[in-house]
Amino acid sequence: MKKVIRFMLVACAIAILVGTASPTHADTTPFPALVKWPAQIAGGRPVTISITNKPPASDAVGLKEWQDQVARFEKLFPNVTVNGSEYNYAPDTFAALVAGGQVPTLFRVYLTDPKKYIDLGVAADLSTIIDANSLRPVFNPDVFNLGIENNKVYGIPQLAYGVGIGYNIKMLKAAGVSGAPATWSELETWAKKLTNRTAGVVGFSFINDGSNATGWHFTMMGYTYGATPADLIALGKDGKYTAGFGKGPMVDALKLIHDLRWTDDVLPKETLDWAGNGTDLATGKAAMVLMAGDQFAWIKRTYKDVDMTNLGFGPIPAGPAGRVSLIGGNMDMVSAAATADEQEAATYYELYRTFDPAEDQASLEAQKADNNPTIGGPDLPLFVGSYEAARKAFDKTYYTLPSDNYSTFLDAISSGKVKLQVEPGPAGQEYYGVVGSVVTSVLTDKTVDPASALTAAAQVFQSTTLDVLPTPVPIIVPTAAATAGS
Repeated sequence: MKKVIRFMLVACAIAILVGTASPTHADTTPFPALVKWPAQIAGGRPVTISITNKPPASDAVGLKEWQDQVARFEKLFPNVTVNGSEYNYAPDTFAALVAGGQVPTLFRVYLTDPKKYIDLGVAADLSTIIDANSLRPVFNPDVFNLGIENNKVYGIPQLAYGVGIGYNIKMLKAAGVSGAPATWSELETWAKKLTNRTAGVVGFSFINDGSNATGWHFTMMGYTYGATPADLIALGKDGKYTAGFGKGPMVDALKLIHDLRWTDDVLPKETLDWAGNGTDLATGKAAMVLMAGDQFAWIKRTYKDVDMTNLGFGPIPAGPAGRVSLIGGNMDMVSAAATADEQEAATYYELYRTFDPAEDQASLEAQKADNNPTIGGPDLPLFVGSYEAARKAFDKTYYTLPSDNYSTFLDAISSGKVKLQVEPGPAGQEYYGVVGSVVTSVLTDKTVDPASALTAAAQVFQSTTLDVLPTPVPIIVPTAAATAGS
């Protein structure tokens, strides 16, 4: 009997040391459980981590889902305490956190900003844990590589989206066309057929309020004409940046906007922000709109009576440079200033909510229980291969949005027919603001010359922004020796 007990104890000890494939539903995983969970985090020492993006009390469903997930993780690893903050990333406010040494242990940034925080030494290297679980090949490289520098992994993608054309299926069918237009020339032709001023319907719309979002939409159009982030804000060998958007592809894209407004008369005459642009599609005031795929969830939440099966999504029209979509989204990173124990706990927490099959199922169940769930929009896949296929097959059983309506867009992305490009930088938001105001001037004044207006804007942006950019000063990160006893 003693031998049996001793054998059982040894077997249990081995199991604890090796860890488990899934900490929750190991026998009923709906898709592969990729992470080998450690028996203990931080050697069992008490460790507290802070994480951003905790839902506010006004979001009762989201908050409960968040709290339940934290409780399950803390039960699995009792020595870890997870403290949440409602802070949501913005470049200016996050800069203040960095300057004040108040960066949360686990934080979320725009998908276009990881390199900034890698170069500044703000983000920790997560390679050891990522590679111990062989996770690199699982991620979609178009997204995952945005958080890699010198082959080291600094970020884990949380959400990715691309930009395309949302359209009203019934309106297009009535005009004798279907799907999304293949080229900007075809969009012009279709938009003229679809515009009905008497009925208050325009053929095409995009954000036009002169804000940064206007510059964001305009830049996407410019990408299809051949502009690249490195051209718009070019880095010279001397380390200085030069504004390059006052000529070439961006001028051609602005001429297209000028023609859509003043020659074709297919654009809205009222001012539209992000919400207004989506509203025009939702309410039938625009037959086609330039938009990001994640806005379909917003439409369903905001306009509960809209027939979502009547709204389709296709790839952005091709310009001289083909189809090019700006990629956006979020990436989660770990603070390099955190202790080794905190970094380990934060990384495993991120992997837990990203990869654990039972957590994915719990999240979907929580969303489905909402009175107006929005699951299954055209987000870009974060994963590839057999893992993505298995996970998507499981997740699809929970979809509440008409995912088949978005297949043309997603197929174009996955097949490579649409090239993905990131936002320009540095000073990307300032750049958007400058070119956004130029777009508004063209839309409101027929006499504005696109080339002259962009050239002047580039000169102003150069003198007021690029010429005064501070040289990045790397943040001094505590060494492992300095933090080991913290």
